[in-house]
Amino acid sequence: MDRFEAMTLFSAVAEAGGFSAASRRLGIPVSTLSRKVAALEAQLGTRLLRRSSQGLQLTEKGRAWHIHCRRILAEMEAAEAALGGDTATVSGTLRVTAPVIFGLRFAAPLVAAFIAAHPRAAAELSLNDRPVDLAEEGFDLAIRTGVLADSSLVARRLGSFRRILCCAPAYLERHGPVGTPADLERVEALVFTRLANPQRWRLRDASGAEQVAAVRGRLVSDSADALYVAALAGQGVILTPAWQARADIEAGRLVRLLPEFATAPVPVHALFPDARLLSGKVRALLDAAVRAAPALLEP
Repeated sequence: MDRFEAMTLFSAVAEAGGFSAASRRLGIPVSTLSRKVAALEAQLGTRLLRRSSQGLQLTEKGRAWHIHCRRILAEMEAAEAALGGDTATVSGTLRVTAPVIFGLRFAAPLVAAFIAAHPRAAAELSLNDRPVDLAEEGFDLAIRTGVLADSSLVARRLGSFRRILCCAPAYLERHGPVGTPADLERVEALVFTRLANPQRWRLRDASGAEQVAAVRGRLVSDSADALYVAALAGQGVILTPAWQARADIEAGRLVRLLPEFATAPVPVHALFPDARLLSGKVRALLDAAVRAAPALLEP
């Protein structure tokens, strides 16, 4: 069996998490795919995949082989690019993950524009707020907000954003003005539980001086989107990313409170497993992300 074909097929199964999903992605029958992967295991003399109650999983040797396959296939794409130009590299399927709300606003249009510009490329976009193991789950690129944990991943900074205070005009009419951070302790706060200290809102003025408001609210949620809907409905004050509220503030659906105050900048990064393993398609998407970021983020 052709070794490069075997690497491609095995990598597709590993990254799709099963034969059926890989079969749909590759456009070949499940039986053919299963037979060729079995032949690869026989050729290597080891089991690469195992079935469990959680589905199809890589064995320890399978994970190691997958890393080697990704590196070799990426190097092949780079070699083809050197011979045939950039169009040779922007092909195949990209797997991208991002947080839900930022992903809807940034990653989704980015990926859609990318595949429109590159007819040979395809993409799978997963939006969720849980930590994702890129290597284990077969993702090529992740967009993440917030301070990064120590990791073996390579990070490319895209920019940053600040969270600002907003509410609907109707809420402000009922409650009255909010003139200082101390006034926040008397408002109906919409509390996002995924923040490090959800009920202590840390705000900075233009000089960098920080003030902390201890807030309370009857509506708390781990969904930023749910809280944003509540803010638009006039149910309270929200501390929300500036990029999320910008259009609604301009349209008058929200009012910015204490405009001289905002949180400290929240960094946004694109992460990938190893710069040496980047294929042409991943490099192209990363470059597109860097170009698109200034429209939404601060430097």
